[in-house]
Amino acid sequence: MGILVVIVLLSLAGYMSRSAVLVWRDPYRARAEAVGWDKLGERGGWAITRGIVPVAVMFACLALMALTLTAAGICDTARGLLEAAGGVFFVLMLVSLIGLLSIAVFNRPQFLVPPYLRGRRRL
Repeated sequence: MGILVVIVLLSLAGYMSRSAVLVWRDPYRARAEAVGWDKLGERGGWAITRGIVPVAVMFACLALMALTLTAAGICDTARGLLEAAGGVFFVLMLVSLIGLLSIAVFNRPQFLVPPYLRGRRRL
């Protein structure tokens, strides 16, 4: 069951990474991505679209954390090291969450925002 969860999380991480690359390159894709996040409201959808890079990092960290913790349950010899790596991925996930909130509220740091969305806080 754990391996199935890891496979699903790795697939979601790959999808979000692909979405981040497409949004970074194509302004038309950004509008489609914002519409996809419309459940958070119009402003929330654009906030997530501006912060798509930290969102992709969060999904990747979640997938890698699940992978290391699943591997720690299987392999007893490197259990401590794998649990420590899972903790590092958890901290990185929290840092990317703070980055996402910073982008949503202040539009900073701008190097994480797609170039054509840097000057806009509301669309």
